[in-house]
Amino acid sequence: MGVKLGQIIKGREIDVSILAGKKIGVDAFNWVYQFLTTIRLADGSQLTDRNGKVTSHLNGLFYRCINLLSNNITPIFVFDGKAPKFKKNTLVQREEAKEHARAMAMEAKTVEERAMYMKRASAIDDYIIESSKALLSYMGVPFIQAPAEGEAQASVMNSGGLVYCVASQDYDTLLFGAERVVRNLNVTNRKKIPGKGIRGNVPPEMIEMADYASLGLDREKLVLIGLLVGTDYNSGVQGIGPKKALKLVKKMTKEEILSSFDFGTSSDINEIFSYFISPNVTRLEKLPERKSPDREALLKFLSEEHGFAADRVISSLEKIKISENSLFQYG
Repeated sequence: MGVKLGQIIKGREIDVSILAGKKIGVDAFNWVYQFLTTIRLADGSQLTDRNGKVTSHLNGLFYRCINLLSNNITPIFVFDGKAPKFKKNTLVQREEAKEHARAMAMEAKTVEERAMYMKRASAIDDYIIESSKALLSYMGVPFIQAPAEGEAQASVMNSGGLVYCVASQDYDTLLFGAERVVRNLNVTNRKKIPGKGIRGNVPPEMIEMADYASLGLDREKLVLIGLLVGTDYNSGVQGIGPKKALKLVKKMTKEEILSSFDFGTSSDINEIFSYFISPNVTRLEKLPERKSPDREALLKFLSEEHGFAADRVISSLEKIKISENSLFQYG
């Protein structure tokens, strides 16, 4: 879910060609969850293989990676580890919401209504995680296991110069120190065109924190804004939205803000603030390298085990060509 900063933090539309030759840190859970939510049948059911195993995430990951790699973009996936203790309430609330959605889907009167609730019930379990990692491994796509929040690990990789940007829908990456974030890269998002009732593509957008110096925003103020409006670790201060929070952080000190409001958490708000500034991550000197795909293993995994059309897998792999001149370097 993340922190809602869209009213004050705006990205600029980009063409994906500007990412060519770059390594990007991918918030893996963010992408996988969106694939589970969006890649479904008309009645809301997920794609499955002949054994009933979910394949929506594999479909999304495979073709998204093919698209990125064929455009000379190297994704480095970062998977979540153990969530910090002050995220417990959020995780409980999310599970309760999913249970409610499952119950409502059972009672739905129409296909459309059922589909809506089925999407809300999407969940990432051990099978989803392990099969995602297996697919990436067979494709030769690097991935990293974070000790805690994947978006925090990816953000530190970006601020440390290991990746060009972080690919995620969540603004939390900015609170964790990401200097450059790309949104709408991971799924073919659609949106309603006002007054027309049709749907159009949502283009990828880039957010660069350097652009917000003119607003008087630095990392510390951004975290304070997040705490005021609500994050995954606290519900926020009632009646305060992003624009009001921006005004408050400009006229009050950090100490004044942290001691003056009820931030909607039983945890120490100073501890949460400190976690955003210095999250639990692995400090890396270098990243794992991309490798050539294991075509035989991929065909066995996708086609034999999960029912993907072999000819489509083979034709997709033909788009990826690795040579001495196409090894990706950050720059």
